[in-house]
Amino acid sequence: MPVYEYEPKNHDCLMCDGRVDVIQSVHDEPLIYCPSCGLEVRRVISRATFKLSGSTPNDKAGRKGFTTFRKAEKGVWEKVGGEGPDILAGTKEDIAAVEAEKAPAKKVLDLDNLPD
Repeated sequence: MPVYEYEPKNHDCLMCDGRVDVIQSVHDEPLIYCPSCGLEVRRVISRATFKLSGSTPNDKAGRKGFTTFRKAEKGVWEKVGGEGPDILAGTKEDIAAVEAEKAPAKKVLDLDNLPD
């Protein structure tokens, strides 16, 4: 079953740290209320990941239309099979942006502007 992410609707929630992960069937209706705090939530689109079972030779993946890369160093990937560029390299700015995105966001609670 997939994992769906929910975030507070029209407010911040300090209890749930921004988002809540919920395991649901693809046939289940989206949640209306957070299972942790009870506030209204909405389902958000999040990253999808998948893993190929077993090992697939790089040339076989290339015949299927995939390009396979391996990490050479931080921000640099080398092609090991398939069509496409020989190297993918991020700029220093790209690498810094990715690192900043991975850093946990700090929440600031403004006690003067709390909803009633």
